[in-house]
Formats: sequence, structure tokens, C-alpha cells
Amino acid sequence: MIHFNSEFGRYVKRRLRRDQIIWLTTVDARNSPQPRPVWFHWDGHTVLLFSEEDRAKIRHIAGNPRVALNFNTNEEGGDVAVLLGEARILDKPPPPSRMSKYVKKYSEGIESLQMTVAQFKDAYDVPIVITPQAIRGFVD
Repeated sequence: MIHFNSEFGRYVKRRLRRDQIIWLTTVDARNSPQPRPVWFHWDGHTVLLFSEEDRAKIRHIAGNPRVALNFNTNEEGGDVAVLLGEARILDKPPPPSRMSKYVKKYSEGIESLQMTVAQFKDAYDVPIVITPQAIRGFVD
């Protein structure tokens, strides 16, 4: 369990609550890092994201659950925050309260995809939960 009591920890926690995009890096079968931007929800302990079925990230996590998450930096390359953790592919949907928070956070984004919430849930029906185990970085 990560403690977010330090100045840097509080900075990371704020970003987990506010940012819209986080970069998920998985490792493929050849041990090559594969970063991709994803939508996410932070509940104070874990990061929830969704994937379509049969996507590379699902195969990567099945082969190696160790992942990294990072935020975009500022324009000068500062404000670096990286979380290292373990990913789990869930075999059932997350609790309805968490799903509603995720949908609320991304309602405009879902609409910009020209999808209804129901269509989004049908398309992105593989929930992934990441438990951060370490953080590193710096704030300018």
C-alpha cells in the first residue's frame, strides 16, 4: 500500500483524482514496453479502466501483470509521476457505484465517441483494476 502523506504523494493523489488521461504501459511477449493513453477512475486505492475484448493490453496483462501508469508531464518535461503496480482483469463488472463515477467522469468523452453509455459499456466490457505498489517522480 502506498502512503500519500508526503508532498509528492499528495501531488500524485490530486492528479489521480483530477486528470482525465493516464498512460498505461504493459509489456508484450517480447518484453517490449507498450504505452497507451487510457481513461481511468481512482477510488483511493485502485485504478479502474476498461478495454475492448481481445486487445493487446489484455494479452499483455495475462502474460505479465506488472504495469506502469504515468501522467503527461508539463510543457518543460517536469511534474513527472509514475506509479508501478499489478493489474488484474476482472471477471465481473465493478460495483455499480464505481461504474457510475467512471461514467460521470467520462460522459462528455463517451458522447464525443458518438456512443451512448450503454454502447460504451457493451464495447468496453473488460474491467481492469490496477493496484499501485510504488510511486516515483518529481514536481517542478
